[in-house]
Amino acid sequence: MLAPALAHGAFLGPYDVLSRYGLSSQPGVVVHYTGPSDQIQQMIPWTTLAWTEVHGGHLPLWNPYSATGMPLAFNWLSAAFSVPAAVGYLFPLHLAYTAAIVTTLVIAGTGVYVLCRLIGLGTLGCVMAATVFELSGPLVGWLGWPLSGVMAWAGWLFAAAILVIRGRRRARAVALLAVILAFVLYAGQPETAVELGIALVVFVIVLLALRAPWLGGSGPVLRPAVGVVAGGLAGVALAAPLLLPGLQVTAASIRRAVGYYAALPPHDLVHVVFQGFDGIPVAGSRWFGPSIYPESAAYVGVIALVLAVTAVAVRRRPEVLAFGAVVLTMAALVFLSPVVTILHSVTHERGVAWQRSLLPMAFALAVLAGVGLDTIVRAHDERAVRAWAGGGFVVAALVVGVLWAFGRGHLPAAEAGIRRDSFIWPATDIVVGVAVVAALVLADKRRRRNANRAGPSRLRVGHVAGAVMLACETVFLVIAGAPLLSSSPASLAPTPAEAVLQRAVGSALVGLGARACSQPPTLGILPNVNVAFDVHELAVYDPVIPAAFFRTWRATTGEPGGPALAPLVFCPAITSVTVARRYGVGYILEPTGRRGPPGTVLATQIGSEGLWRVPGAAQATLSPLSADGGFPADDAPGSAVAVTHPGPAKWDVVTNASSPRVLRLRLSDIPGWHASVDGRPLALDSFAGVMLEVRVPAGRHRIELHYWPDNFSTGLVVAAAVLVMLLVAVVASRARPPRHAAS
Repeated sequence: MLAPALAHGAFLGPYDVLSRYGLSSQPGVVVHYTGPSDQIQQMIPWTTLAWTEVHGGHLPLWNPYSATGMPLAFNWLSAAFSVPAAVGYLFPLHLAYTAAIVTTLVIAGTGVYVLCRLIGLGTLGCVMAATVFELSGPLVGWLGWPLSGVMAWAGWLFAAAILVIRGRRRARAVALLAVILAFVLYAGQPETAVELGIALVVFVIVLLALRAPWLGGSGPVLRPAVGVVAGGLAGVALAAPLLLPGLQVTAASIRRAVGYYAALPPHDLVHVVFQGFDGIPVAGSRWFGPSIYPESAAYVGVIALVLAVTAVAVRRRPEVLAFGAVVLTMAALVFLSPVVTILHSVTHERGVAWQRSLLPMAFALAVLAGVGLDTIVRAHDERAVRAWAGGGFVVAALVVGVLWAFGRGHLPAAEAGIRRDSFIWPATDIVVGVAVVAALVLADKRRRRNANRAGPSRLRVGHVAGAVMLACETVFLVIAGAPLLSSSPASLAPTPAEAVLQRAVGSALVGLGARACSQPPTLGILPNVNVAFDVHELAVYDPVIPAAFFRTWRATTGEPGGPALAPLVFCPAITSVTVARRYGVGYILEPTGRRGPPGTVLATQIGSEGLWRVPGAAQATLSPLSADGGFPADDAPGSAVAVTHPGPAKWDVVTNASSPRVLRLRLSDIPGWHASVDGRPLALDSFAGVMLEVRVPAGRHRIELHYWPDNFSTGLVVAAAVLVMLLVAVVASRARPPRHAAS
């Protein structure tokens, strides 16, 4: 699946999207993937910054390039502490993001394979399950986002839970569950982690319930339940260094105040077997579905779906029934509006994207598909197996036939052609599936006629049938997923215009004269992409932007702080020198022909944009106290003070004044900053509602600031303590004989 993209260039990601924006514009570039641009606008720049800070000997805690500074590791989506990111740190910078994507796929596939071996499947069944999951629409649709990084651990997480429930070397299993859950949380997307957690809880509850005597079971229930809970709590504790400061940052962010995600419409159910029923947002196609493409890309294919149904119908093992319950639960979260409405009411979180439960739904379907294939390989001579498989393909043929007859609608010619072509693979899967089942029926009749003669073994016939289905399913998934991957023959590098801007502004903060940073045409550099080019820009696209940024901007200027259609973007229009100085904006970009705010000076012309300098703007200023000894007004004049940065999360300032002053820092007021004067602790106050200021005494003094949240320290202590406890428990368990597995 990766081959077409990697043949074009070794750098995975939609780099060509930048050709549509501001100073990144390049004529004649055909954008391959026209879907969401978050990979290039968030993940790749943040990966670049985290890699640079790690290789510079710093923890990737702070992003100094966006707005007046933003948390890096604690904004969740950067996934700076995740396993794929850690692997990326081992590669050269230009390959770090590609390495992280490949690592995500490897984790996803191997985890499901190990899980399926654990529940007793043969090689073909395990390979089918692993292939379906790692190449499924939900995982590939979000590949490169933290969502896929979280879900990649699903197989390993469920395998660890099963080991805990079975009870053999339970201490080791609990420790394994805790470590893997921590990896899930460090992967960075909290909503997806919650959805995966719900899937795991459903699985464990059903599995334990089926052990209860009143349901005919005979295994223990309480001890396995306690073990799973203990492993879960320990995993959360191991992730405390990210969770504690991350939750603190999120609580004050705009993320909690914007957005509403409804259930997907029933129409999107067809995407479980169709890849392009509503098109795909790539060059040469188009997207005309009711939902955003990655949100509704649910395809696993007809073969996988029929095998999953066969597994539940024929193999009524506890694990199979538990995965069936996971599929139904996740489908309810995705497609049933009343369920989503109730969840929004109960949690008071309207911005949770419950439809992304497609990811754990696809995972459970993949495992069931592996079970179904294993059933055909081992028990194809059983009439019930052939009946359910054959009946499944017949029903699929009827459904696809009805959609062909009535579901194509009255579309324009181009879109009608796209929808027509989308039937090719469902029809192919059905034909192959029917042919395989028919061949199994004939093989069984032949076996019965030749019962006393030597001939092809039952195992060989089953393996051939399974291999054919696996091959067809794999080809479908590869062909479906390959077009969604973008790449570039060159890594992220500034255009000539962006290089000119960097040389012109140096370390000064750049603002925009208009709120033109979300939809093309735009000004400057796309928010966050500036991070990779060593340019400081007031505009930022980040889910943890402090809500105070928007409140104070509107209170100060009467204007919104960002575009209405992009609520997670802070992109204020700088229309006065006073406001520019307040935020430390040293330069303002304006469209050609438009002057900068009164008081600014034209510095240079960069392509189709003018760069206007703001006299008197600085990162730090020293202002006299007010007449009553308090803090002066927000826009009180002050003298510029030089700032040095020993690290990305450190500021050093030397002041020299004849009387006590106020040092104002164009630095975001986010919990975690600490200050000292000449080595002694110094209290920080809020300036303009969103930045920091401190009182400094008369004379010459050195003020040092560093970002290290107290909650991060607390989290490290908690994680270290729990890790030691787990190690002690594992070592102690080695001295005891293993318990017999109670599966």
